[in-house]
Amino acid sequence: MNRILFVLIGCILVVSLSACQNGNSNNGISEPTSSPVGEKQSKNTTNQSSREVSEKADSTMVQAVQGLEPLDGKPKKIVVSILGISPFYKLAKEKYEALHPNTTIEFKEFESGAMMSESEVEKYIKSTTTEVLSGKGADLFAFTTVELPIDKYVNHGAFENVDDWIKRDTGFDQQQYQMNIMEGSKMNGGLYIMPVEFYLEALYGDTDGLKKAGVAIDDKNWTWNQFTEISKQLAGKNGSGYSMNFLPPEAMINNLVSDNYKRLIDGANAKASFDTPFFTELLTEVKEMYDEKELSDDAAQFRKSLLSYSLMTSPSDYLVRLASYFKNSKVYQKPHASDQQSGVSFLVTNQIAMNAHSEVKRDAWEFMKFLLSEEMQNYPHQTGFAMNKAVNEKAVEDVKKNGIDKDVGAKGGGAVVKVTDENLNALRDMLSAASLRNMGYETTVQQIVAEEVKAFFAGQKSADDVAELIQNRVTTYLNE
Repeated sequence: MNRILFVLIGCILVVSLSACQNGNSNNGISEPTSSPVGEKQSKNTTNQSSREVSEKADSTMVQAVQGLEPLDGKPKKIVVSILGISPFYKLAKEKYEALHPNTTIEFKEFESGAMMSESEVEKYIKSTTTEVLSGKGADLFAFTTVELPIDKYVNHGAFENVDDWIKRDTGFDQQQYQMNIMEGSKMNGGLYIMPVEFYLEALYGDTDGLKKAGVAIDDKNWTWNQFTEISKQLAGKNGSGYSMNFLPPEAMINNLVSDNYKRLIDGANAKASFDTPFFTELLTEVKEMYDEKELSDDAAQFRKSLLSYSLMTSPSDYLVRLASYFKNSKVYQKPHASDQQSGVSFLVTNQIAMNAHSEVKRDAWEFMKFLLSEEMQNYPHQTGFAMNKAVNEKAVEDVKKNGIDKDVGAKGGGAVVKVTDENLNALRDMLSAASLRNMGYETTVQQIVAEEVKAFFAGQKSADDVAELIQNRVTTYLNE
């Protein structure tokens, strides 16, 4: 009897399981068993539904992995190393602490007066470098005025790659920011220095003079080699040279060093390539252009030139320069190296980096992100273009509506400034196209170059001798 009962129970279970399985596969709706088409559609629907559920689960899992954990609300202190607390950073501290009562922003300043002596600058650079490379310093490092060996810090892995934080932070809307400036600021494949503010570099041209000389410039594609050829054509025509004023030979060569930085410096392997024909030829060509009066560093002679090198710091500044340099001006992109993609050159004037060894990275990132917010980037005393697109667009629209800034306009010497849609759209295009970062204002390498090349341009040393001196000094610096 027991065996019979077990067999009966087993049969009942098999039938029940079979019924349940059929019911589940049809979502509780019976399909005609005589319809192969209906059966195929049912299976396809089930498979599709399973895939959708699976894809949603995978997507949720990826977001969970990539997303940032929320701020935990525990008391935190973020230490920021800075030369001196600027009004911008002072305001950022006040506003951020008001939004995050559990967080304290503490500035670690370098003690100095308003004007730093050469020895104080050297002391600041040395102490900051020691702090950065030790990995035990501040959580964030703000870089503003004094040039520091940032390339060395990055090559030693001292800074966090904030590009990873940008990708993980679903609250960071990349469309709000000048991502082209961030992309152009990457070093060694990552964004280790977050730009906070920047200038644009350009050449202002004498439209009438260039037309009279019969020279057309395709600045969207021109290289330094083409620049050299055009300067030879223009030299002496109509009493004008092809000059970039306020630019001595050592600054000109550093423009070329900046644009050819990757070719001359392999920071990851601590290798320099200045003792090469490539660099000595650059030196020779630049000297020849000054010797032949194709270029001039005499500021008093800039009105005799057909092009003038310049930085621009705001929409008002851009328009005033456009009116001041020539009667009928046009702005051109600065030439680029032959192996570079075309783009507008820019210079970062305010930037911040995260210590790779910080114990409060999550909170430090939140503060970095706050510096890029519209609230902070709209700070009225910023001295350059903002990283927040909305702030730049508002500045352009304000100029269109209210005219140029009076303080900036006073520097124009009474020039008639034309606020036109054409001029403002040209500025918008430059802001969007800015992608070539000028490295010459922030690295020790360019300082070494500027010091050593003076002897060559003065005719005191040969190009080979100067190149060897630069090679030795840069190699020593890279291996320190």
